[in-house]
Amino acid sequence: MVIDSLARMFGAARPVDWWRGVDDMWRWGARVRDIWAYDAAGPAEQAAIRLRRTAALLEHARTHSAFFRAHYRYVAPGCTELASYPPVSRKQLMGSFDDWVTDPDIRLSDVLSFVSDPARIAEPYLGKYAIWTSSGTTGIPGIYVQDADALALYNALMSTRFEFGPEIPDPRQMFSGQSRMAFVAALDGHFAGVVSWERQRNLHPALAATARSFSILQPLPELVAQLNDWRPAFVASYPTMLTLLAREQAEGRLRISPRALWCGGEGLTSADRQLIGESFGCPIAEDYGASECMNMAFGCSHGRLHINDDWVVIEPVDENCRPVPPGEPSVTVLITNLANRVQPLIRYDLSDSVTIDATPCACGSGRPSLRVEGRRDDVLTLRGEAGGFVRILPLAVETVLEEQAGIYRFQLIQTGIGTIRLRLDSRAARQRNSDFRKAEKALRSFLKRHGCHAVSIALDPELPEKHPVSRKLRQVMVLSEVRAAL
Repeated sequence: MVIDSLARMFGAARPVDWWRGVDDMWRWGARVRDIWAYDAAGPAEQAAIRLRRTAALLEHARTHSAFFRAHYRYVAPGCTELASYPPVSRKQLMGSFDDWVTDPDIRLSDVLSFVSDPARIAEPYLGKYAIWTSSGTTGIPGIYVQDADALALYNALMSTRFEFGPEIPDPRQMFSGQSRMAFVAALDGHFAGVVSWERQRNLHPALAATARSFSILQPLPELVAQLNDWRPAFVASYPTMLTLLAREQAEGRLRISPRALWCGGEGLTSADRQLIGESFGCPIAEDYGASECMNMAFGCSHGRLHINDDWVVIEPVDENCRPVPPGEPSVTVLITNLANRVQPLIRYDLSDSVTIDATPCACGSGRPSLRVEGRRDDVLTLRGEAGGFVRILPLAVETVLEEQAGIYRFQLIQTGIGTIRLRLDSRAARQRNSDFRKAEKALRSFLKRHGCHAVSIALDPELPEKHPVSRKLRQVMVLSEVRAAL
């Protein structure tokens, strides 16, 4: 009876929801203390903490994951030298999913059924795990399981490390339930961002009243009208979306007064940082993360991305997985997530190209920083039915093709004001034609909703090509001559 009363007092529909919320806050507090203790320690103690966490993760993976037990069979037991362990790829891990996870109750067949249902977004899988998906640019969909401690850590890093400026000396005040918040993202799949957002709303009903999500798939005028009505004090989205919103704000159609902004999922250019800052007149916090490991680095006020080196190990390497020195772009990067025990990620090939910056930062942080190369696609600019231009977010295009057409490896190229060519990875002509028909149908429906009716969509005979610098597949591109003509 007392538990029921407490649950109702805090807005929870069921006692179990209230208890999950309390547990989440307790774990968050424990992780905050860990972060503060690390930050207060000297360099030698910090190195010892990192070594202990790495050794504990390696031992846990070898003991509880059949995949890693086999993968590490030639590494001496008790070895704590991370470089001695062979790297892993998404293809390897997804191909051995049931052996990869450390909880035998988790089965790929059940998880696939779970993520196929949009109604179950943010629902706790098996009553305790968060599940999200990512296609990325490898063409192999990834499914990632997060345990409660890892989720609490991601939230703790968000609330302790980000630098919003003197207007918000304590970022936690933005999440106290007193300020309206807006999350503008892809909402129609089990993606990391929306799962994390909705999970917090479910766990903390008092927060749910002041936090709303908005879909990037809707036409921009509709989104602008919704944000004008909501009047958020905090907006979280992708850099390309914040750039579009900044233009709407500068031209007077968007009329909001946020106190802080957050962006992630793509690279933030210096020009866009300036445009966004001037349009909204508030600080913007940048994040570098991935579905595999959220909050790997946080942006400072000087535009650097500082690595959360107490919870993630980042190894920039060349094509032979040999370390590259600071100042030199890597071919790829190996990441080790020190927080997630249910689905260990150790020396995982993320396919990003990064450059470590070893020079001191003016912000005073002693943490290493990095620069991510080419982690951003282009915004399409197409002719609208009323004669003006319509801007289409690249992540919206990617979401439509992946979720509605089931196509994960492609390259869409804008070759003119009203012309698009689509490259597909299918090598067999019959499969390519079938995939193109599905893609064209999904794209035409999406573009029509945005007021772009007279767009020519053609199948390009070439296969998708990786970016020459980042070595990563750019899925949405605008030719330079088209960009210059706009």
